[in-house]
Amino acid sequence: MSHDDVVIRVDGLGFAYTPERFAVRNLNFEVARGEVFGLLGRNGAGKTTTVRLLTTLLPPTEGTAYLWGKDLRVCGRAERARMGVVLQSESLDFVSVERNLTLYAFLWGTPREVAKSRAEEMLELFELHEVRKRKPWALSGGERRRFQVARELMHDMELLFLDEPTVGLDALTRKRILDYLARRARDGLSIVFTTHILHEADQLCRRIGVMQDGRMRAQGAPAEIKRRYRGARTVEAEFDRPLLPAERDGLAGALGRAGADLELVSLDLGELVFRASNAEDLVAELARWAHGSGVGLTRIAVREATLEEAFVTLVSQEAEPPAGGALGSGP
Repeated sequence: MSHDDVVIRVDGLGFAYTPERFAVRNLNFEVARGEVFGLLGRNGAGKTTTVRLLTTLLPPTEGTAYLWGKDLRVCGRAERARMGVVLQSESLDFVSVERNLTLYAFLWGTPREVAKSRAEEMLELFELHEVRKRKPWALSGGERRRFQVARELMHDMELLFLDEPTVGLDALTRKRILDYLARRARDGLSIVFTTHILHEADQLCRRIGVMQDGRMRAQGAPAEIKRRYRGARTVEAEFDRPLLPAERDGLAGALGRAGADLELVSLDLGELVFRASNAEDLVAELARWAHGSGVGLTRIAVREATLEEAFVTLVSQEAEPPAGGALGSGP
């Protein structure tokens, strides 16, 4: 990406609570204008600490990062005015939900009529119209989380940090919010997005970084991560009749000889389910076996590995992160 497109550049960034206790260490990545960059990792991987560093809430103890080309160590009010932050911790006030939204917009210099119109948009988008007159502390857990995200979206910004923004929300509300964020990104908003719901990252993020034990284990587009760490894919097949015991044994033997990382999930009567890393080869082997055995195939499907499966494969590996390159890059 060109220099002018880079909103965040992270250069060896780290933070240690004590000299021997690092929360994050030697992080390196960039976020472009209009890009959604996902930070994935298990609890304690360092995602929230990374967000707190990049929003100047914590000072780095090693390396640095640059916000719009300026070292975050010297960033101040001017840079913070260009960003929005939704952390997992709550900050609630004692005026109504509706008044909260408009006041928050006013504080950031949003014109009154724009603030009113945007408040109505947020109340509708986040399904808060029925509780608009309540105080935030009187909302349910899910309503409070929706309110917190809605309030941050009330002002104009160039960079938005979202730390688990959809936690506790139902699937329909999550989809509406993700669709809205995707539209904002297309309009130029850069977003750093942490989530435990991996299909959200697959849907929304242009690129993701997978963190483990405070370090970046891999970076790349979701499709790249899946290709590299996908492991076995699942094949489902149905036959035009139940297989005889000898046929089942013969098929299992043929798959076993040709399969790589083969896991035979089921082979019952007229159905077959298996996982293998060389699924395409085994589909061809299955077709050859069926033709030679006089058995008709009525359905066959290959399901690609999900980002969740790739993530589990990646964070389950014991080896140190490989060095160099965008994919698999690490300290």
